[in-house]
Amino acid sequence: MTQIQGYVTVSGGRLYYEVEGSGHPIVLIHAGFLDRRMWDEQFELFGKEFKVIRYDVRGFGKSSKPTDKYSDIEDLHTLLASLKVNKAHLVGVSNGGRIAIDFTINHPSMVDALILVGSAVSGYKTTGREEDEAWEEFEKQFEEPQQLAAKQGRIAQAVKMDVDAWGSAQGPSSRERMLEIATDNSHIHTGPHQKWQVDPDPPGFGRLTEIRIPTLVMIGDRDVRGMRYIARQLHARIPGSRLAEVSGADHIVNMSKPNEFNRIVLEFLKNQL
Repeated sequence: MTQIQGYVTVSGGRLYYEVEGSGHPIVLIHAGFLDRRMWDEQFELFGKEFKVIRYDVRGFGKSSKPTDKYSDIEDLHTLLASLKVNKAHLVGVSNGGRIAIDFTINHPSMVDALILVGSAVSGYKTTGREEDEAWEEFEKQFEEPQQLAAKQGRIAQAVKMDVDAWGSAQGPSSRERMLEIATDNSHIHTGPHQKWQVDPDPPGFGRLTEIRIPTLVMIGDRDVRGMRYIARQLHARIPGSRLAEVSGADHIVNMSKPNEFNRIVLEFLKNQL
């Protein structure tokens, strides 16, 4: 197999991408503090059966940092058009899931299967007081100390907090790799780049019932408590979706429990043939 890599020009910047294998396209979209390298194992494995595309979302990895307003979903649309991909499976983890949802809703003819892992969703509304308390607890234990560390210039500590919060079930080698990738993307703690990303209007949460393709919602049972609420809402609102809870997995399921992740994803996609 020959790996293809390169850059595609998008409005106000460029995206770095890699392609492995042949067959039906599958796009892997990374979490919001990592980059395309979180998919190292799946990139090689899935490339035996699919044309696998992974890329660095704008502001991460080798892609350019935003300097003005932009849209993640239009970036992805430009990437796929440049690669002459008319239809693909989308797999998104965390912020990558948010991108996958919004892309599917706004470009429905281009997606034929959707896999959401510990997924965020634009325009999310909580289920009530119990969930609100879960997020308030998370904010006090993680977000506020992390923001303070970043403000005081303790960037390495802020990065470690990301890994501690979202990668709590990682083994020693995968944790070290996650920390390396997160450190390479530590600029997210020092710049305002994320404020430039513009969600679609209306956002995805209120439009989940429009998703009419096979959808798998995956969540680790050791993920942040608030994320488990989101997973249940996604499953309840996306018609015909399947929910898979992975025992012993944290937020980054494909790295904490790769064998289980790979099996579930490949079985799900084979059932769509």
